[in-house]
Amino acid sequence: MKKHLLLLVALIIATSASAQEFYVSASGGFSIGSAGILTGTSLNADQSKATNHYGSYGEGINGQIKAGYFFNEMFGAELGFAYLHGSDQNISYYKTNKSDAGAESISEYTDGTGHGRAYGLTAALIYNFNQHVYGKIGAITKVGGKTEAEFNRETYTPLSAYGIDPILSEGKADYHGRIPLGFTATFGYKYRLSDNLNLFAEVEYLGINVTRDNSEYTELTITTPAIPAGVVGATAVPSMVWNLGDAPLAHPVFGTIAAPSEISYVDSLDPLNSDPSKSLSSTVPYSSIGINIGITYTFGKK
Repeated sequence: MKKHLLLLVALIIATSASAQEFYVSASGGFSIGSAGILTGTSLNADQSKATNHYGSYGEGINGQIKAGYFFNEMFGAELGFAYLHGSDQNISYYKTNKSDAGAESISEYTDGTGHGRAYGLTAALIYNFNQHVYGKIGAITKVGGKTEAEFNRETYTPLSAYGIDPILSEGKADYHGRIPLGFTATFGYKYRLSDNLNLFAEVEYLGINVTRDNSEYTELTITTPAIPAGVVGATAVPSMVWNLGDAPLAHPVFGTIAAPSEISYVDSLDPLNSDPSKSLSSTVPYSSIGINIGITYTFGKK
């Protein structure tokens, strides 16, 4: 029994001697989109050419704070908190309309941009290849944030054939997603500045997608054009404006004008759904490849 106790004590002492103990780190960096999808389709000035735009909302500037513990000189684990300040992505799109004669025309065009603002948590295992080179593998999830969109929309009507301007809509909307789960992998290099302080640089891959859950307009204005007498009936119709929060606008030509302040996104829906507050959900990418630079402070020595 005494031999076993002595062996256990010796093992604990040997393990403690090689452990790096607890550490904290802070870093910042920039990431580019990875595995991007089609985010928007823009039109040129005369609407004669459409151009696709691809991207990921994971592109942008990020900051991270992490804490970890090394069980020995090679293996460790860490938890991290990160913030993403995403770059603008093109989310423009257009709709076409086919007339009874078979001719097609642009019926609606939206010029818009969107960007991500996200908070995330990471959990990873660490392996030191040597005193300088290390690798990490783990999981990531988003715990807060949103995708912000800003847009200007032109909706063409049959009156456009008479030279009447389209209906103009402009606004801002916030999109919120369901809690996702993704994958993270890191390869880095650290340089010892002192016994407790290290400078590091790393390449980090994040693979994560966010499924849309709901959205809300934070700003919205819809402006209808003025219609002179003689175009529709004998009475002229002045330009009218509807703002978010106003009672529905009863327009004599275009009917009731308003928009839901919130939209819920679901996975199944009647294809003839007429409820503007519900829509089919979609998934947007937040995957990225980035470079981070930071410092690590270790409370224990090797």
